[in-house]
Amino acid sequence: MKLTPKIDEKIQKLLCDKNFVFDLMNAFGSPLNIIFPENIKQNINNFQEIFKKHRIVGHIYYAHKCNKSSAIAKEALYCGINIDVASLEELKHALSIGFVGNHIEATGPKNNEFIILGLRHNLLFNVDNLLELETIINFHKKIIKKEKTKILIRLNDFSSESEKFINRQSRFGISKKELSIFFQMVLDNQDILDFVGFSFHLDTVNIKEKIIAIENIILLFDKAYELGLNPSRINIGGGFKLNYLASSKEWDASISELKEAILNNDSDITWNHASFGLRVDNGILKGNLNLSNYYENNVKEKVLDEILSSKSSKFQNRMIGEILSENMIELMIEPGRSLLDQVGINITKIVYTKRSLQGDLLIGLDMNRTNLLIGEQEMLVDPILISKEEQEESATIGCYLLGNLCLESDLIFKHKIFFDTIPKVGDLLVFINTAGYFMDFNESKTIMQNIARKIVLTNENNKFNCYLDELYEPLKK
Repeated sequence: MKLTPKIDEKIQKLLCDKNFVFDLMNAFGSPLNIIFPENIKQNINNFQEIFKKHRIVGHIYYAHKCNKSSAIAKEALYCGINIDVASLEELKHALSIGFVGNHIEATGPKNNEFIILGLRHNLLFNVDNLLELETIINFHKKIIKKEKTKILIRLNDFSSESEKFINRQSRFGISKKELSIFFQMVLDNQDILDFVGFSFHLDTVNIKEKIIAIENIILLFDKAYELGLNPSRINIGGGFKLNYLASSKEWDASISELKEAILNNDSDITWNHASFGLRVDNGILKGNLNLSNYYENNVKEKVLDEILSSKSSKFQNRMIGEILSENMIELMIEPGRSLLDQVGINITKIVYTKRSLQGDLLIGLDMNRTNLLIGEQEMLVDPILISKEEQEESATIGCYLLGNLCLESDLIFKHKIFFDTIPKVGDLLVFINTAGYFMDFNESKTIMQNIARKIVLTNENNKFNCYLDELYEPLKK
């Protein structure tokens, strides 16, 4: 398996300066997260160009949950976009770096403290359930706010007469069956609530399902208008795919090799016969491969463009973007990793090597699986090996990467990694394009191991300037 990462020019320039990379590791320790916040600007601009193309009013809300970095959030603020916070601490963080209430959306499960602070700062609440709305109303009355509280209602129950799809259960949002109750609650509290629109965030990257959800919601606007309400926005969430790899051929070949190894019960490519959701039944491979696609052609703003360019059979075969534009419906999106494409890398030191009982080379790293993980998702992108001394290429070396926890399960990857030179103690491994979730979403201080420090690199006058993440301020550039 060979999975060469796609690498941005700034990141490639850093990797070519070996002495500087080792200096950073000596100064800040291992593991280390390096952030390139300036790279989000182009990703933002690309989404905004799609809004212009379809002549719609669009609002970008950076999904803060995908990275804890202050520098990234500050750069988003500097670029003039909004932020989506999913917890009390994320809200406090957004406020502390300069976001004001009318540029913050509150999503996710909300405890009382989250709701109260959000009300005091006039946030837009993306309401998940009817009890949450009741809580917002009750606290609004106690605070005695002059301003109305802006709300979206999140829906999760969609249907289609022309398309077949699995309407999976979701723990988020309300069913359309409950919508009449929601509408009545809004009507009964029009003096304190400003119902601005509908939202959804599907746990899928399937474009057809997103289009079905949009069609369902557009039809609900007329129902709201008939009741005297005046919604103006649809929030379609995130889920804009990303490409991590340099070669589609490598990706296709690696997946074929992985499937063949599982089918043949070949332990030479995965740890302890890890099968990633597949199983062999009478010589036939069955099940679903529990891996994301790491090579994608249709990514980021192209996904949004495809959604808005899609023709709807429910609306005389007109484009979704055209329908939104003509009805003056504004579009909200909550991109996370798609804004953070090529914005961050993880670096760690090799601290030991050994051989397994089967003779495989095992590489012990000064990091653990939680430093590079989303849930239990395997990242199928090869790290870059950096050695202080030049090494001659040898036969391809396959090895497994081990974490620093006292757990059998602490393998950085359950699949084998292949290098062209033999990794040695003191060498560095660099994991590319990790800012979107991989870097810190699951990080843990188990057995008091360090979590990665974050530093920022900017490229000014053809050289790198280095900042602590919490001290970076784009206004000072």
